[in-house]
Amino acid sequence: MVDRLKPLDILNKSLKSPVIVKIRGGREFRGVLDGYDMHMNLVLRDAEELDSDTSVKNIMGEILVRGDNVVYVSPTVQKETEKDKGKGKGKGRSEAKETGEKGTW
Repeated sequence: MVDRLKPLDILNKSLKSPVIVKIRGGREFRGVLDGYDMHMNLVLRDAEELDSDTSVKNIMGEILVRGDNVVYVSPTVQKETEKDKGKGKGKGRSEAKETGEKGTW
């Protein structure tokens, strides 16, 4: 018999990684998955609400998304242009944490 991944196993692999979450009503959020529970309630850190063209509509910080509202959770990777932005400014995510400032996505 083949071992199949269960939904919570996939969420566990995505912990501490960037994800995109779509909820009922069509709203989408991008952030780092900080935690979840068996009801798929999600905690996102550095969360941003996205427009339909995936541009940032609203920066929200840390949010809790109720599992009943989740349509999907998609692991994501940083785009090369977004990685280059952080290098040019000299304050990436790790440096920003040390100074208490918000880093670039």
